[in-house]
Amino acid sequence: MEITSESIFTQSKELCDDLVSHIEMRRKLTRLAVYALVASAVYGVTMGAFHSWQQALASAIKVPMLFLLTLVTCLPTLHFVGLLFGSPVRFSQSSTILMSGICQTCVLLGAFAPISLFFFVSRSSYPFLLFMHVAIFAFCGAAGLASVNKNFKYVRSEIAGERPSLFADQLLKVWMLLYMFVGTQMAFNLAPFINKGGPVTVINKLNGNFYTYLWDILNDRLKN
Repeated sequence: MEITSESIFTQSKELCDDLVSHIEMRRKLTRLAVYALVASAVYGVTMGAFHSWQQALASAIKVPMLFLLTLVTCLPTLHFVGLLFGSPVRFSQSSTILMSGICQTCVLLGAFAPISLFFFVSRSSYPFLLFMHVAIFAFCGAAGLASVNKNFKYVRSEIAGERPSLFADQLLKVWMLLYMFVGTQMAFNLAPFINKGGPVTVINKLNGNFYTYLWDILNDRLKN
């Protein structure tokens, strides 16, 4: 199949069939990565524009980095733990399936860019924009992971001819939780994407991680 911004949504079965048959694997992976990078960069611009054009440029780089670094961090775990428990899916197939899910997430983000830009031009407040971006990321990320779940099951069954494995399905779901866990921390490391004020920030200067940061905030609120 030909990789386009629409076919990744409408022809997922054809993509999986090509992966099973090892048809133009590298070309497909490259096209998926390009679409993901461009679409997520466009959305990043609309996030950083709240602060300045410099922050818009920084966010255009950081949003694609968020997805790619999270993928690089989590892909080996999924693949090799899967091999440990008898998965027939090869590394090239795993990486392409995951990139397809990320591409769907990023193209959806790009589709939300006009809405993001509209509320920015409407001079919406920082808290509103922050909540809106979190909600959009959550929706697009969930859609991408749902695609990964469906495509992995299909490819695994086509390669091995096996019946649905409850254990394999649970393993994939655990990995998805890990992916979200790492992705949240990666976003914390690369924050801010919007930036409320002050100088342009490329990397979060706060120590620790998102979860200890959130715990400290909750503790402070409870004490007060």
